[in-house]
Amino acid sequence: MKTLAGVLVGLALAVSSGGALAATECNGPLSGTIVGGVVVNDGDFCVLGGANVSGGVQVNPGGILIICASTINGGIDANGAGNVLMGAEEIGCPGSVINGGIQISNTGPGAIQAPPGERSPPSIGLERSIIHGAVRLTGNVGPIAFASNGVAGGLFCADNAFDLDDEGMANIVTGKVTCTFGD
Repeated sequence: MKTLAGVLVGLALAVSSGGALAATECNGPLSGTIVGGVVVNDGDFCVLGGANVSGGVQVNPGGILIICASTINGGIDANGAGNVLMGAEEIGCPGSVINGGIQISNTGPGAIQAPPGERSPPSIGLERSIIHGAVRLTGNVGPIAFASNGVAGGLFCADNAFDLDDEGMANIVTGKVTCTFGD
């Protein structure tokens, strides 16, 4: 009887947990509904275009992420990325909606380079988007564009090599702002 009770309890826990879903590795274009989150690994170049992601996005060192016209439920966490661009006007990318916070740290000088005579995108571009959470930008070494966003949370910056550039397009941030905007 004890064994049967243990099996039933184990079965009930397995059924009620719903099982954890593995994140989808992104290396190339990805759209549509994605459940379980997205991960961008070293050397991957991920373009989320028209995607609806549940579970957030994780960018590992060396990964490149571009988000256009997408909804991310669960936020964005990037540490050591090559580039993180969202709604970047420089590349003709519409803004997105982020339901969660954004944390970007230790991003390099920018892996994406424009052809000679054209302007390269910043290493981090968060533009023309709605962010339902706080934004934390720390220890980044490349230029950061932060323009025309609505942020329902604070904006925190520390130890970045460059001040933020709003490209002449103001942001609306509810919450404390510790970042400095340059010319």
